[in-house]
Amino acid sequence: MIRRPANLRSEKGFTLLEMTAVLTIIACLLVLLLPALFEKRPDWIPLEQEVRLMEQDIQTLRLMQYSKEDQSLMQFRIRGDGTGYLVLADDRLLWQRTFQNDHTCTVPPSNRIIYFKSYHSIYAATWSCRSATAEYEIKFLLGNYQMAIRKVR
Repeated sequence: MIRRPANLRSEKGFTLLEMTAVLTIIACLLVLLLPALFEKRPDWIPLEQEVRLMEQDIQTLRLMQYSKEDQSLMQFRIRGDGTGYLVLADDRLLWQRTFQNDHTCTVPPSNRIIYFKSYHSIYAATWSCRSATAEYEIKFLLGNYQMAIRKVR
């Protein structure tokens, strides 16, 4: 008589090998898919919200400057193509932001870098940020780290 090999499946449930394979696949899927669920940005952010983020960044920069007096070269720098900006302290990148695809800021070439080392409320630069539906004029005042934001359209 020919003997059949014993059934690999236990009569009471899954074998240890099958359960290990299933749990490994589930763990891999969780590791790959969970970050995508939590870090997803909205598909479209209005220009107004990006201007508010810029204003929050200026306030953060203001607090940093007051708390660390040794950092005298704080910079708020627009990218050359107007698609975002960088915040630097003593030539170290602190953070950066990138605008949505259809949002840009036009800045005169001489005002692409704003240094926050003056303690007088003087006018520094005017940036014009626009999208298809809105346009903002942003004036930076040095010394008190303020932004005068005016909605043009």
